[in-house]
Amino acid sequence: MTAWTEADLHRRGLRISTPARFTPPTDAVTIKLPTPPSVNACWANVEGMGRVRSTAYRRWSKLAVQEVQAQRAGRVAGKFSVVITAKRTKRKRDIDNIIKPILDLLSGLITADDSECERVSAGWTEEGDDGVTVSVRAA
Repeated sequence: MTAWTEADLHRRGLRISTPARFTPPTDAVTIKLPTPPSVNACWANVEGMGRVRSTAYRRWSKLAVQEVQAQRAGRVAGKFSVVITAKRTKRKRDIDNIIKPILDLLSGLITADDSECERVSAGWTEEGDDGVTVSVRAA
């Protein structure tokens, strides 16, 4: 096995990211995210691979992770509840179709696992900026 140096990785176009500093758990975190794709558009069937994340879902997920990191969101330990407020768009959408992508995003970034979610509340708003406001609170 060959050990790669930092220079080798750089030549190959790879970056080494330094781990974020440890943030102790908090009771509540509120973040702003771009509106996720509908859960119906998050997966695609690919022959020979089965169901995989769609291009739109991967693009949104990458952007959303960058937003969470830029906002320096804290972590909520243990069981939690989530309140999701989304800016209503002109396109007709079901509010429940944005819950799963958001909960999946929270796993590992703000919460340990979305299976620890005790309660979810989601609704539309006519006010504020485009996107979604997500409040996570310890249950």
